[in-house]
Amino acid sequence: MSANSGFEDDYQKLGLKVGIEIHQQLDTKGKLFCRCPNKLILKEPDFRIIRTFRPVLGEEGKFDEAMLLEFKKGTIVEYEGYYDYNCTYEYDETPPFECDEEALRIALEIALLLNLNIIDELHICRKNYVDGSVPAGFQRTIIIGVDGYIPILESRKIGIELLCLEEDACKKILEEENKVVFRLDRLGVPLVEIATAPDIHTPEEAKIAAERIGLLLRGTGKVKKQLGSIRQDINVSIEGGNRIEIKGVQKLDWIPLLIKNEVKRQRTLLKIRDEMINRKIQREELNPKPIDISSIFQQTECKLIKNGLQLNQRVWALKLPKMKGLFGIEVQDDRRFGTEIANKIKVITGLKGLIHSDEDLKKYNFSENEIRMIKEELNCKEMDLFVLIMGPEQKLQDAINIIINRVLYALDGVPPETRRALENGNSEFLRELHGGARLYPDTDSREIKIDPNLIAEIKSKLPKYPWELIEEDAKNYNLPNNIIKELLLSGDLFLFKNIMSFYKDKPTFVVSTLLETTKALRREGFDLDCISDQQYIEIFKLLNDKKIAKEGIEPILKYLSKNPEDSIENAIKNIGLSNISIEELENLIKNISSQYENLIKERGLGALGPIMGAVMKEVRGKIDGKIVNDSIKKYIENKLKSINKQQQKSNQNKKSQKKSTKI
Repeated sequence: MSANSGFEDDYQKLGLKVGIEIHQQLDTKGKLFCRCPNKLILKEPDFRIIRTFRPVLGEEGKFDEAMLLEFKKGTIVEYEGYYDYNCTYEYDETPPFECDEEALRIALEIALLLNLNIIDELHICRKNYVDGSVPAGFQRTIIIGVDGYIPILESRKIGIELLCLEEDACKKILEEENKVVFRLDRLGVPLVEIATAPDIHTPEEAKIAAERIGLLLRGTGKVKKQLGSIRQDINVSIEGGNRIEIKGVQKLDWIPLLIKNEVKRQRTLLKIRDEMINRKIQREELNPKPIDISSIFQQTECKLIKNGLQLNQRVWALKLPKMKGLFGIEVQDDRRFGTEIANKIKVITGLKGLIHSDEDLKKYNFSENEIRMIKEELNCKEMDLFVLIMGPEQKLQDAINIIINRVLYALDGVPPETRRALENGNSEFLRELHGGARLYPDTDSREIKIDPNLIAEIKSKLPKYPWELIEEDAKNYNLPNNIIKELLLSGDLFLFKNIMSFYKDKPTFVVSTLLETTKALRREGFDLDCISDQQYIEIFKLLNDKKIAKEGIEPILKYLSKNPEDSIENAIKNIGLSNISIEELENLIKNISSQYENLIKERGLGALGPIMGAVMKEVRGKIDGKIVNDSIKKYIENKLKSINKQQQKSNQNKKSQKKSTKI
């Protein structure tokens, strides 16, 4: 059965539904439920705390399945923190403070821009997490508004189901087997979570909607713009399938491909279901007992199994009746149904995967005799599939249960789950899909009553929608519309306007610095998130006052990224960017050009390039490159005039000597 057969792009027929969740950090002075600074710290931590977690009952008296799964992993969690930047609330030793007023006002403004109905009495809830990302085991969250919309095209609106104000989780630093390390500096940073209704019906429409919401958020000028400050998840389902949450969608361009590949995956899983029904596979057949077949491999040439047995691991085999060929079906590009199950085993148990008979077993160096003995031991028939799993005995039963449960669910089609987005547009299992059982009221917090006068005040000051201003800004600064949109999406439009208020004549250079230079430096590994907008403004003021040159901006940014606590004055001093005078430049050009006299005689102004390169090595960042270029050109022209005069004088002397000789 081909995984690609019958795949059309008719998403209406497929019943495609997509919803988007966007999490955006707010640019406030403090955190949401304590008064620690809203700031990421780059230095080494001052202390470490170790914790373990267990699930608790939700409001309905039930355990959340995804939480139980996390608990079974038995992970030890370590937290890193700072004495000057973290408090006892953050590692769950004291109750929360009142909700931060600045964050609440920003959340209300965004909710009104999204045409949401504001809830007049806000209740703080707890949302359970046992993966360790929140030391308390739960995240505090507040539903601010419901039932809104955002226009994405002239005649098309996307519903916004709700907007929540909540605290961000810790930043993951390291993950090892049975241990994960988090840092507390990001914990508690205020963020809004925006959830659209599942009424997006094409992959391209999903990208437009995500971009439009991103523009709206950036257009407030009150959200963080650093890498990782905005995170997108998408929920995808088709008719007959199930809701799948794909987390970690880092770029807008990923969205259409992730949706297309998820549609392909769900359609393929439905085809596998239909094939299982066609083969009359019964549920009671899919509960076989595993068999320990380690003894078969005492003389094996399979290095994987040989190495495992030397570590006292065991090999278990499982027969899945009438399943032959189904594990080998491709559900996404280069990912088969068997890969899906192997990935789930790895995430939950840590075991590195499985081997199944739909694969080419020769690549593992199995002998024909070993394959025959496995089939005999399991009593496999022609249409049966066998699976091998290897590991410590205590983990093997968990792995077997995962295989059986996943195959059983294949009879229903698509299991609801949370998946991780991969860069190639595929996705892989991350955890079971969280349900409502993990949400319950926070007993440490009071309700927040919203004053109608506050709503009226915020409404009166709402900014225009950014997509309405793009054309206007493009015209004002003589720039293409797409450049203004890129500045908006990067969060740099307000910074650009501030700089242009005094550095008026070079908009393209400012754009190049904010978008291209910073992008190139990040690619080289420089972390520019610690550099504030105010520091960029100070740098451009120095440039405007001719105290540094354009070429000095890049080394200053590099220095500040490595020394975030240092001042721009010290940066200039320590990297040797002190300005030089025209007189000093002319003397330097004279000294350097003396080494190029023959080249000047031979090539004239063609010598400008080599001399420019040599001079710029000495003055880069200290004086504008155009001034250097003009000064060298002037020097060469004067030098050529001097050479011509000497040549003319020499020719005249030669003529005089000839006349004297004739006489």
